[in-house]
Formats: sequence, C-alpha cells, structure tokens
Amino acid sequence: MIPLEDEFGDLIGKSRSGHGLTVQELAGQAGIDADVISAFEGYRRDPTREQSDVLAGRLALDPEKLWDIAADTWAPGPVETALEGGLKVDQLWYGPDRVWAYVVGDNSQCVLIDAGVPAAEIGEAIGARELVAVLLTHTHGDHVSALEEVTKGVDVPVYAPSQELDAVTGMADDVRPFSDGDAIEVGPFEFKALHTPGHTAGESCLAIADAVFTGDALLAGSIGGNNLGPDGFPVHKQTVRDKVLTLPGATKLFPGHGPQTTVAEELAHNPFF
Repeated sequence: MIPLEDEFGDLIGKSRSGHGLTVQELAGQAGIDADVISAFEGYRRDPTREQSDVLAGRLALDPEKLWDIAADTWAPGPVETALEGGLKVDQLWYGPDRVWAYVVGDNSQCVLIDAGVPAAEIGEAIGARELVAVLLTHTHGDHVSALEEVTKGVDVPVYAPSQELDAVTGMADDVRPFSDGDAIEVGPFEFKALHTPGHTAGESCLAIADAVFTGDALLAGSIGGNNLGPDGFPVHKQTVRDKVLTLPGATKLFPGHGPQTTVAEELAHNPFF
C-alpha cells in the first residue's frame, strides 16, 4: 500500500508557504515556538491536538481533517482501476521519485499519462497495444524523465499544457498544446483538460470516463506545493474545488504522488477543502 504523500509537517509547510508566511511569522500568529514549527515541518516532532488545531485555524485548514492525518487515522480506501466504458488503468510506480505514471486504454490502444517512470516499465505496461498519445499534467522533471526514450522513433503526439509547452518541445518530435476545457481526442479516447494552476502555471487535471488524473494539483489528503506565490495559492485551491471536487463523489482520482483516492474521500478528509 502506498502511504500518503504528505504528513502533518508537509501540510503545515505547504499552507504556510501558500499564505506567504515565514516560520517566524506563523510562530508569532500561532503562539507556538518557531523551533517547534520547524520540527513539525522537518518530521522531527509530532503535534498535540491543541497545536494542530491552532495551526489549522491560522492556516485555513480544516482542523478535524488535519488532525486525522496528524494522528494517522485516515487513508483512502482502494480504488478500482476499471473505468466506465471498458477502459482500464495500469498504475506504474517509481519508488526513487515516489511518482506515478498511468497507462489508460482498452485491449488494443492506450494513452500514457505523465512519463516519470522508467521507459522499460512503461513499455511493458503498453505491451502489444498501440500507444496513441502521451498526455502531461505538467512538465516537472519527475513527470517527464522518460519522455524522450518513450517517444524516440515512435510516431506519437505529446500533449502538454500550453503554458509549459517550451519545457518539452525538444524532448519529442510532435508536441502539441492544450488549454483549459479542451477536449483532447486521441485515437478512440477523449480527455477533458481542467486547468488547475498553482503547483505550476500550466498544471492541469485530465478527465476521462469516471476518472481524473490530477498530477500534482490534488493529492490524497493534500495538494501539490504552490510555486506561484501567495496570489496563486487561493487560485490553486479554488480551481481544484470548482473543477474536480464538484464531480460525483465516486469519481476516481489518480494523482502524481501518493495513493489513489476519490472525490468523496477528498471532500471528507482533505484539510485544504
């Protein structure tokens, strides 16, 4: 079983950074010593319930949900890899980067979502099927490290968020942009692009059937680290809430890191929402 990507310290650190606060500033607001907060963020100390609640209040995190993660009393249940319409998801885990890639398709054709897993493992998952496209949620190195090898000598388009196209233009022969709301038609499959910026400028979720591949926009019990500054942090949370967490509760969520989850699980347990 894959553990949660983020622990209590990660949640505090991501929210503190998202709000543009230093450790010292948060310490002053919360009445908790800065060294203690640093120890939380460095996995060197566990919080008391009172400390967790105080920090939740200062960082706009749900206190009950935050404490469940701090106390290690919640993890999402197993998520089925069979999707509506006869599609199936092959989940590929690369331990050194703690990252997922996904192969989605039927018995004859498939699509690769992100490419941060060794190419040999991706090729094994594809098998005898035709790879009709590679879709990227964003272009951080841990999500594209195998892209060149996977696409070398293969006539396959690579779709990337329009804001990040330049980052991968030299890594494949046929790189195409997508934007928010686009229907990406590849072979017999159609994905919908949901722009959820925050972790990166182009970070996007990719929806198909009863599933969404969330990249680093949304993780089980957390979100990806905000890299667009304090102004981008509320946009990150709001776009995930509006575009992903309004979907039916049974919608399956396949993130770039950590365990798979569902919309219902995240609404009930993610302290950012």
